[in-house]
Amino acid sequence: MIRQFEPRDAEACSARSRACLQMDPLIPRDAREYLLRLETAANMRERANLYYLAVCLLDSGIVGAAGVDMNEIRLLFVDPGQRRKGIGASLLEHVEALVPPALFEDIFVYASPGAVEFYLSRGYLQGGDCRFVIGDYTFGTVFMSKRIRAGRGIRTGSSARSMIR
Repeated sequence: MIRQFEPRDAEACSARSRACLQMDPLIPRDAREYLLRLETAANMRERANLYYLAVCLLDSGIVGAAGVDMNEIRLLFVDPGQRRKGIGASLLEHVEALVPPALFEDIFVYASPGAVEFYLSRGYLQGGDCRFVIGDYTFGTVFMSKRIRAGRGIRTGSSARSMIR
């Protein structure tokens, strides 16, 4: 079951997120230690105040979470022991459905290099490598986007007036 994050979910979500960080071989050890210190229940509650956050629950509890801010996927993780069961795809579909196609043509994400294949399999296209600096550490990501509606451009002048009639 997928539902909106509630404050009582913060401890479980941060524990799952930390488990994912610990399993990522592409994050250097010292940078991982730094990120693990930042990944707290308070941080998870703050994220939920800044953007929409959803959790996926199974009988065992929270097994993943996803977040979206306007048309940016801000967070997506699945407990390492629950991967390859469709949970990530379900969470991604859930938050993608919240992006209003009337306002946005694309959804985008700064994916960790280890998640690129997942996003490619969900219809995202690679846009290029990006670097983020957090504290004293630089992290590599891959900008990826997915079209959610065909663009029509901005209509002005007589073409816009003809649409109103």
